[in-house]
Amino acid sequence: MRGTKLVLFITGRCGKGCFYCPLSEARYGKDVIFANEIQVTQVEQALNEAHMIDAEGVGITGGEPLLEIDRTYQYLRAFKQELGEQFHAHLYTALEPVPARSVGRLLDAGLDELRLHRFRAGEDLDKLRAMTQGTVDLGLEVPALPGHLDQMKRLLRDVEAAHLDFVNINELEFGPLNADQLRTHGFVLDSKSVAAVRGSEKTAISLLDWAARHTSLNVHFCPLALKDGVQLRNRFRRRAKHVAAPFERISSDGLLVKGIIHPPAGMSLTEAFETLTNEFRIPTEQVRSNAKRDCLESSSMLVRHLATQLKKRGFRVGVAQEYPIESRFQVLYTPL
Repeated sequence: MRGTKLVLFITGRCGKGCFYCPLSEARYGKDVIFANEIQVTQVEQALNEAHMIDAEGVGITGGEPLLEIDRTYQYLRAFKQELGEQFHAHLYTALEPVPARSVGRLLDAGLDELRLHRFRAGEDLDKLRAMTQGTVDLGLEVPALPGHLDQMKRLLRDVEAAHLDFVNINELEFGPLNADQLRTHGFVLDSKSVAAVRGSEKTAISLLDWAARHTSLNVHFCPLALKDGVQLRNRFRRRAKHVAAPFERISSDGLLVKGIIHPPAGMSLTEAFETLTNEFRIPTEQVRSNAKRDCLESSSMLVRHLATQLKKRGFRVGVAQEYPIESRFQVLYTPL
C-alpha cells in the first residue's frame, strides 16, 4: 500500500490461458520485461528504477516467471546483492507442480515468498514445501469470482488443511484483452468503476467474513481501487521526489505539475528561452526547453502570474500534469 515494492514483470509468456488474465496487449504473450511502468532490457535499468522509488522489495510477476527461470534468477539475485538480504522478494507462479530446478534457483537467489495462482492439495504441494525447506512463505492468490462463493469457500478449506501461510483475494478486473472472455462468462462492469467486475468485491468481502468465522486462515483482499488509487499513487510520489525538476510541483496524486509555454509562430525555442529569461526575468533554472512537445516548461505558479503578459506577446500558456515516468505521459492540460 505504501508503494515501496517494485513490480518486476519478467515475461509475458505463460500458456495457461486463464480467461480473466488482465494483461495488456503490450505484454500478453510477449517476452518483454518491465520494472514498474518502464520497459527494460538490462538488470541495471531495473535496479535504477528500484532506487528511483526507494524500493523495499520486489514482486516478480508475468506471464509465468518460471518459464524464464535463468532470467528471474539473474534479476532476483542482483536485487538481493544490491539492496540487501532484507529486501523482500515475492514471486507469482501458476505452474503445478513447481519444477524442482526452479525452486532450487529461487532459494539460491534469496526468494522470501511464493504466491501460487493455482492450488492443488496433495503430494505436489508436500514436495514443494519440502523443497523450500521452510525458508519461503507459501500462499495462494486468486481473483474473487462473482457467483462462485461456495467454490471459493471449499478452496479455502483445502488451503487451510494444507497449512499455507496466507491467501490473497484480488478484485476481478476488465482489461482490453480479457473483456470478451469475461462477458462470455457472464461478468459485467461495475457501474461505479472503470475496470472492476460487478459483484467481485461483494464476493470477496463475503468470503473474508466467512473465513474469519470458520477458519484460522490469514486472508487479505486487494480491491482494484486500492491497487490503482493508493499503491500506484504512492509509488508515483516516491519516484517524483527523485525526478522532479526544480520548478515542478508534486501533486497529492504523485503527478508532476508544471507551466507550459508555447512560443509564437516563427519563434524558435532558443529565442523563446532568451525572451523568457531576459525580458520576463525568469531564472534560467526555472525554465527548460522541451523540443519533443515544442514548448518551454516552467513553474506553474510563475506561468499563471505571467499568463496575461505572455499571451499579449503571442505565447500560448497552460498548466500540465504528468506521470513521473520516462515517457512523461501528460494526464491533464489546462490552458490559461
